[in-house]
Amino acid sequence: MEQKSSPLLKSSLSYGIYLGIALVLVSVIIYVLGYSFESWVQFTSYPILIGGVIWAQLAYRKVLEGTMTYGQAVGIGFLAILFAGIISAFYTYLLYKVIDPSLHEKLMIFTEQKIIEQGRVGEEQLDMVMNITKKFMSPFLLSLQLIFYSAIGGIIISLITAIF
Repeated sequence: MEQKSSPLLKSSLSYGIYLGIALVLVSVIIYVLGYSFESWVQFTSYPILIGGVIWAQLAYRKVLEGTMTYGQAVGIGFLAILFAGIISAFYTYLLYKVIDPSLHEKLMIFTEQKIIEQGRVGEEQLDMVMNITKKFMSPFLLSLQLIFYSAIGGIIISLITAIF
């Protein structure tokens, strides 16, 4: 039986763009509503990511006429999330650097308050910790971290959803 081939990269790019746009729209809504630093917000993207991966895998299997290997399923899911992560990272960079540069300072204040609430760092060490934190929370590094964590999350989600 001959299997129909479809370019994995092209399909994953298409679904990654759709998924990335959905993630950006959710981020815009969260930003507009003022919930950017709420702890529950970090979990809002997981159902979207899982749904997007499943959608991409099912659609790609349909293109392949119902026959898809485990590796193809993992590949389409991983690449779709990776492309979506790149789009989200680009939006994050624009948000912190162009759209609302004051958001970075708000993030630093929020982070400092959380460190103080935890009580693990003394006041004499707080400045040093905040200087280090500020370096790792630059818009560029935040964007790079988003791409890295998208890749890690993408492989985990894809490995699980590809089983089914």
